[in-house]
Amino acid sequence: MLEKRTALHRVVLRMILILLGLMVPLSGAEASESKASPAQVSMSFDDYLAQGEAAWFLTGKKEYTVQAMMVSGETSFRNELEMMDYTVTDDGITIILKGNYGEMWASKLSKVISTYTKPDGSALSGADFARKNMWISIVAKPELDAYYAMYVPLNISVTVETAWGDVLHSNLPNAPHGDGDYLVCRVGEDGKPDLSDVWILNGLVFPEYYDTSNSMRPSL
Repeated sequence: MLEKRTALHRVVLRMILILLGLMVPLSGAEASESKASPAQVSMSFDDYLAQGEAAWFLTGKKEYTVQAMMVSGETSFRNELEMMDYTVTDDGITIILKGNYGEMWASKLSKVISTYTKPDGSALSGADFARKNMWISIVAKPELDAYYAMYVPLNISVTVETAWGDVLHSNLPNAPHGDGDYLVCRVGEDGKPDLSDVWILNGLVFPEYYDTSNSMRPSL
């Protein structure tokens, strides 16, 4: 009798949630899928390219604002979107950047100066980071059609060894990814993707930072 009442209570609760718009009723196929979602497949960057299920599309960097600072001592932090740990020191050449979703990463001062400006559009210099441990706003220089990107669906984790020595993985668990992460690289001198320098950008922030009008993301 108790089991019947419990089952009835579950049905009534589900109906209430559906009426309140807090739950969407599942079809038989969707219900089965929700009970046992497919396991994530891990593969190397070369293997993902070889399977040919996704293609590079031309993209460009948008104009957007991030925060930046130089630190006065050893500082450790975690990029919650990449699930990567960083440690930077007061070496005079490393900048910590913070994006629109609170994600943080490290970059060389020379690269920051070449790819960002002050909010008024004027050029950055090392002097702008003289006051350490203090965030300043900087703006990315838009670059039209300067990059290629490739979509990676959520059920695939691709491993990429970056040109700067980090090992990145797409779609890691315990972090939001939107509809899936993206592989990104610059356009080479021959107009093709420069595969010597490939990195991963979280799918949650990709549309914020890069143009998606040419996206060739396949249907899932």
